[in-house]
Amino acid sequence: MIEYVSFALLVLVSSAGNTLNAAPDSALLNEKLDAKPGVLSFELLPGRKVFERRMREMRRLEDGEPETQIQIDGLYQGYGTHYVDLWIGTPVPQRQTVIVDTGSSSTAFPCKGCKNCGEEYHTDFHFDPSLSETFEKLDCDGCKHGSCRNEECNIHMSYAEGSSWSAYEAKDYLYAGGSHRTGEIVTIEDGEPVVSSPTLQFETQFAFGCQMSLTGLFRTQLADGIMGMSRESYTFWDQMYTNGQITRKQFSLCFSRQPTASSEGTGAGAMTVGGLDDRFHKTPMVWAWESGGRSFFTVYIKNIFLREGGGESARPDSEDQIVHRVDIAEGLLNSRGVIVDSGTTDTYFTSALAGPFKNMWKEITGKDYANRAVSLTEQQLRSLPTVLVQLRGADDATYDDPETTGLAGGVDSDSPNDIIIAIPASHYMEYDSDDDKYSTGLFIDEHGGSVLGANTMQGHNVFFDMETNQIGFAESDCEYSAESASGAGESI
Repeated sequence: MIEYVSFALLVLVSSAGNTLNAAPDSALLNEKLDAKPGVLSFELLPGRKVFERRMREMRRLEDGEPETQIQIDGLYQGYGTHYVDLWIGTPVPQRQTVIVDTGSSSTAFPCKGCKNCGEEYHTDFHFDPSLSETFEKLDCDGCKHGSCRNEECNIHMSYAEGSSWSAYEAKDYLYAGGSHRTGEIVTIEDGEPVVSSPTLQFETQFAFGCQMSLTGLFRTQLADGIMGMSRESYTFWDQMYTNGQITRKQFSLCFSRQPTASSEGTGAGAMTVGGLDDRFHKTPMVWAWESGGRSFFTVYIKNIFLREGGGESARPDSEDQIVHRVDIAEGLLNSRGVIVDSGTTDTYFTSALAGPFKNMWKEITGKDYANRAVSLTEQQLRSLPTVLVQLRGADDATYDDPETTGLAGGVDSDSPNDIIIAIPASHYMEYDSDDDKYSTGLFIDEHGGSVLGANTMQGHNVFFDMETNQIGFAESDCEYSAESASGAGESI
């Protein structure tokens, strides 16, 4: 039986002038139920009421059903990227919130001594190494991510949008999830929920960067730091695997987006490490080919379609809906590669798509496609075309039903095992409450490689399987408590 761990995710609120330096008060006991054996989970929905409901559900479990501990935690959403709680150090762990980023490898957050590093914007005070008995600064012989400079291990990262950070490398004991406010973990013992401190079952010794300087969005974002989840060594999942906390090189991210967001947060999804929890799924998982490279998660786009009349799912709401293929060669679509990147909020396609995409958009809507803010009613938003992305299917994937939601046979009969990812307007259009307008988060002017960002992943449980070089997509509302209560799915 595969042991896997699910974590709460949180989504950043990053409006200008919003300064927070403490945990949101609404996250008192935000929860998670996993009634499945072999699952350690951290739930995503906040609120005492949901927590108490989950406790009642736990008590109704059959005797002996949970064979391992189940972790309970909360998840929140703001405007921007998703993040998770880390608790670092002993004997009293300190919380740091970190963006979950499949496009980078390092985990890092500001440490005491970091000057002008955004403490007034972040959720927490900087991590203080002097308060941890197990903190250890790495010397040059112990470098994992960094390189030796001035007899210490240093890391420096720069990003395309202009942000950067520098850190020295260290290691300490940490765990993810737990109560957003206290770090306590809810476990199942003899069929009953018990609030406890973390144990070695959840903790692992972990190498990370202690940031001493940072610029750009890293200073003003709500989360304290970043957690690398790419294919590279010493990422979060890789260190958990190496340390024996998980037994499979796999994880999944399930992102949701609520109609409103506040600095206190609302439910926004989950991260599962070491396996797959299919109780999230509204549709069966379909499998995309993944390159198996050394760093990024790279996929291959076969076609882009626009579907008239909108719709949230890859399956049309009506047989009358017309799907239009955007006329562009697949070689151009994949120029310089296509990656799946959870740390990028929006989606960016190659500039070669701009001409044919805009022509098709105007043919369908009668309006120009532009990156300017527009006023839309709810009905107008939902009637905008749904963007359908056809990805090359995994080579050895098989399906019992050729009409499974997410398979491409309905739009490309020559490639029935390719998959379709739906990006509805509710995902690619972003609402700004300040001016009561929407602007697009789907860009067609990228001169480098293309990026399928968080708004493409949204509404799906996305499963990254480094063992088979596949990425699975299953449509989901990513509300963990609702899925777990249904009892759907089987443990792996």
